[in-house]
Amino acid sequence: MTELVGGRRLGALAWPAATATAYAVAFVLVYYVSVRTVRGRSVSDAALRGAISSGASIQDTVEAILDIVSVGSLLGAVAMVAVIALVRLDRVRGLASIGVLVTANASTWLLKEHLLTRPDLGLDEIAPATLNSLPSGHTTAAFSAVAALMIVLPAAGRVPAALLGGAFVTVVALATMFAGWHRTADAMAAFLVVGMCTMAAISVIVLLDGTRPHAHAGVLLQWWVAAAVGALFLGSALVAVLSALAPLRDTLPGSLLAFLSAGLLIVGTLLGVLVGMLWVLAVTEDVRDGAST
Repeated sequence: MTELVGGRRLGALAWPAATATAYAVAFVLVYYVSVRTVRGRSVSDAALRGAISSGASIQDTVEAILDIVSVGSLLGAVAMVAVIALVRLDRVRGLASIGVLVTANASTWLLKEHLLTRPDLGLDEIAPATLNSLPSGHTTAAFSAVAALMIVLPAAGRVPAALLGGAFVTVVALATMFAGWHRTADAMAAFLVVGMCTMAAISVIVLLDGTRPHAHAGVLLQWWVAAAVGALFLGSALVAVLSALAPLRDTLPGSLLAFLSAGLLIVGTLLGVLVGMLWVLAVTEDVRDGAST
C-alpha cells in the first residue's frame, strides 16, 4: 500500500512539472518578443503611450490603487494565509502558500534587477530604452497573494478567489501602465513567475500530503480556457497588424489600439495561468487518508 501511495504521488507530480514548464516557455517567449525584437518593442511602446494618454484624467485613482500594493499588504496576506491554515489545521498548505509569496516576489526582484537585461535597439521610446522593468513587482505582489489564497482555501473557495483576485490583479496591472511604470509584457511575465512558484508549492504539497484524482475540474474550466484563448488571439492579431503598419501604430488612434491589445494580452495570460493553477490544484487534491496510509 505504501508503494501504491508513493507511486501515485510521483505520478501526480507530472501535472505541476508540466504546467511549470509551459509557464517557463511562455515566460522566455514573452521576454524575447517584447524586449529583444524591434517590432515587439515598438508595439509595446505604443501601448504604453496609449495607456499614459488614457489614464491622464484618472491619476489620483491610479495612485490610490497602486498604493494598496505594498510591503504592508504582503504582510497582511501572509497573516491571512496563516490564519486560514490554522483554522483548517493545514500546516503544509499554509507554509506552501507563504512560500509562494516569498519566492515569487524574490524571483521577480532578482530577474528584474540582476538577471534580465534590456538592450538598446536604437528606438525612440517613451520610457528609458534600457531600463528593464520586467517582471512587474506590483503585479507579482498582487497575484502572489491571490495564488497563496487559492492554495490554502478549501476547494469550494478557489474559483471565487480566482475570479475576485484576478479582477483586482488586472486592475493593478493596468494601473501600472496608466502610471507609466510598466509595459504590457511586465505584467504577463509577473503572472508566469507566480505560476511557476505556485507549481513548485503544489509539488511540495503533493509530496507531503498525498493526492487523489478530481474528475470534474475540466468541465468547470472550459469557459475560462475559451476566454483565455480568445483574448490572446485577438490581442496577438492586433499586435501583428500594428507591427506591420508603423504609420498607424505611431498615431494616437494606433497607440490606443496598442493599449487595447495590451489589455487583451494581460487578461488572456492571467486567465491562462489561473486555469493552470485551478486545474493542477484540482487533480492533485490533498487527501490526508492517502497521506497517512
